[in-house]
Amino acid sequence: MRHLPSLIALRFFEETARHLSFNRAARALCVTQGAVSRQIRLLEESLGVKLFERDHKGIRLTPAGVLLMPSVTEAFDVIERGTRHLTGAVERRRLVVSLPPTFATQWFSSRLGALAEQLPDVDLSIRTQDSGDCHCCVRFGREPSRESAAEGGSELLLMEKHALVGAPEFAGMPVERLLDELPALHVLHEDVRLKLWPNWLAKAGMPARYADNGIEFSNLQQAIHAARRGVGLAVVDLNMIDDELAEGALVRMSEVEIVGPFGYWLDVPEAHREAETVSAFAAWLRNEANE
Repeated sequence: MRHLPSLIALRFFEETARHLSFNRAARALCVTQGAVSRQIRLLEESLGVKLFERDHKGIRLTPAGVLLMPSVTEAFDVIERGTRHLTGAVERRRLVVSLPPTFATQWFSSRLGALAEQLPDVDLSIRTQDSGDCHCCVRFGREPSRESAAEGGSELLLMEKHALVGAPEFAGMPVERLLDELPALHVLHEDVRLKLWPNWLAKAGMPARYADNGIEFSNLQQAIHAARRGVGLAVVDLNMIDDELAEGALVRMSEVEIVGPFGYWLDVPEAHREAETVSAFAAWLRNEANE
């Protein structure tokens, strides 16, 4: 019986060693930087050696990492050559999923690599609007779907957790001073400001006037981008900025946090509830949401 480390961890090691960057490896693998760091840590613990040195300049391979890299690359090359001949031999399965645009861009896209590892024979089709051919959908709302709840086909994946965030250059500065000096970054829905700022200020016990002015954006991605650039501060669902927080591109300005009342729900129509592919996808979603 072979005693091998996790092949997923070895794959993450190879990509990180190739780029000498957790961030670039994460982008290449279509996962979060945190996922790469976890796999490297698990591999180092499994082998009992350090594979990377980390300091303010970045990362570099240790002597053990240098020794391991050629063997890992050669092994994956052999596997790739062996499986290339089988391309098309495995029956592909199609999975059509509907996702809210923000969820698709900010949460789902960076996890596509992990999904491909979990469901390698599935051809995924992502929609941002539900349609009749969708096998399941992730929906933003306050409660289970009326159509699916009775049969157990609607479940909560993530509850919104809003917090005040900004660029790392503002970390440690008094929040009141920042709110006096920087504009509030607002998100619009149907040309009306979402109540993220008033709700957060009320919870923090701060004057509502801080939400009076600021800059308005038509979607959350624009507000996040502006906050990363230091343009102002934003009140954002922490679930949607996993990557930015892991990379240090955004930091929390306060521990005050508002949970709910909205969240992301997985709805599965009765016609697809017993499908193996849908069940596997739902299990993967639950696992990712609970990490």
